[in-house]
Amino acid sequence: MAEHAGSQDLLVTLLGTYFFGQRKPIPSAFLVRLLEEFDVTEIGARNGLSRVTRRGLLEVSKPGRSTYYRLSDSAHEHHAERLSEIVDFGGRATTWDGTWSIVMFSVAEKNRSQRHLIRHRLDAMRFATLYDGVWVRPGPPPTPLKATLESLELQKATVIAGARIEEHFGLGDPIRAYSFEHLEERYKSFITTFAPLLERVDVGTVGAAEALVQRARVMQQWRFFPDHDPLLPPEIQPPQWPLRQARDIFVGIYDGLAELADLRFRQLLDEYEPALSTDVRSLRSAEIRLMAIPAKEMGPLTGMP
Repeated sequence: MAEHAGSQDLLVTLLGTYFFGQRKPIPSAFLVRLLEEFDVTEIGARNGLSRVTRRGLLEVSKPGRSTYYRLSDSAHEHHAERLSEIVDFGGRATTWDGTWSIVMFSVAEKNRSQRHLIRHRLDAMRFATLYDGVWVRPGPPPTPLKATLESLELQKATVIAGARIEEHFGLGDPIRAYSFEHLEERYKSFITTFAPLLERVDVGTVGAAEALVQRARVMQQWRFFPDHDPLLPPEIQPPQWPLRQARDIFVGIYDGLAELADLRFRQLLDEYEPALSTDVRSLRSAEIRLMAIPAKEMGPLTGMP
């Protein structure tokens, strides 16, 4: 089961990275061979392809005896949004006027599923629980908030924008609504894991085959942070918050291995579909940022890398 989930994530990550914007069909035999580079078995690769197709992210065609896949139109659109969110995360300076957005709502005690859903939606929009039924986040309300609250048909809901919290007592401190311990550990683990790799990238001791694997690996690990870091303004971040250091490592590896990873990808593709390999060139972080695709502010897109 773990291999199946991993192969699904890898497939979408790799196809979105190396075939973004490309609509030509891709041989299934190549995709199986590609996942072999990541120690995914043939059975795991084919099961992953089937599952990703059933989720509507891949379209399948079968001319003759061969099977081909390509990213669906909706997957291309969602991938662009998700890729922009992941690569851009933590890279832009933010300003904060000291105000907060507050959401207060009431849900009948018996309606636990609705309570769980609203909490999930608010958490995805980087709100945190101040008290039961009272959620806060620094800055203005995110654009999707109104539509989200309306769709949930809550008993009562109030949104307060531009609030200044002048006094707080104990757990009434809005900063304490956010939990950072586990997230900080993840950042430190990321730095410990990938800092030595970046040193090797800088001195040129990473080969093409390893570059393909490690570039996907650093993306898989980095994408956790845009989904879980509330990205608080610098004024209220914990001291020595490791986001900047971790991001510098991510970008250094992602861009530093791009050329070699592209080369290995083309080498593998040449064995199955040489005409496609000439179109393969992944985007670098600066190019992705220039795409200027706004994030949806609704948390991760299911199935996207």
